[in-house]
Amino acid sequence: MAAIDFMRTTLEFVHRGFAGAGEGLDDDQLHFVPEGQSHSIAWCMWHAARIEDLFFQQLFQGKPSEWDANGWAERCGLPAKGFGTNQPADEARGLRIGNVGEFRAYQAKVAALSGEFLAGLTDADLGREVKLGEKTETLGESINLHLVIHLNGHRGEVNLLRGMMGFAPVLLNQGG
Repeated sequence: MAAIDFMRTTLEFVHRGFAGAGEGLDDDQLHFVPEGQSHSIAWCMWHAARIEDLFFQQLFQGKPSEWDANGWAERCGLPAKGFGTNQPADEARGLRIGNVGEFRAYQAKVAALSGEFLAGLTDADLGREVKLGEKTETLGESINLHLVIHLNGHRGEVNLLRGMMGFAPVLLNQGG
């Protein structure tokens, strides 16, 4: 399997996981945060979509994020700025998705835009350098580290939270 095909397949898996993260949960369950330094399922969903949007739209293509370009913050009832990285714990604990239906539409749009970008890539493109803050990494490194690995870790967090509340994990026996 070519590297880009692996990345596409893995991100499609992550998308399915986050699309199903809130299934069967009411608003309180979606926003439940246990003691300690954990997040809510809602926060994980928001963070994953925002990170993916920022990387694929802004960093990789130099376009405005879907979030900013189409007013998703207001539509979803979420903060216009921020994406969760280095967010104070009390802020993360307080994040609430105001309109889950609109948020699901945003998730789907981000996944579609990412898929369109990936569909045009070859393995050779993965060596292109991208600027991430003060450092430079390849496109392949960015996709693997910040999207495949990082987001799949948050999918695991979602499954732990669902289990704590007595719900089945998403994508059981389909990769963890």
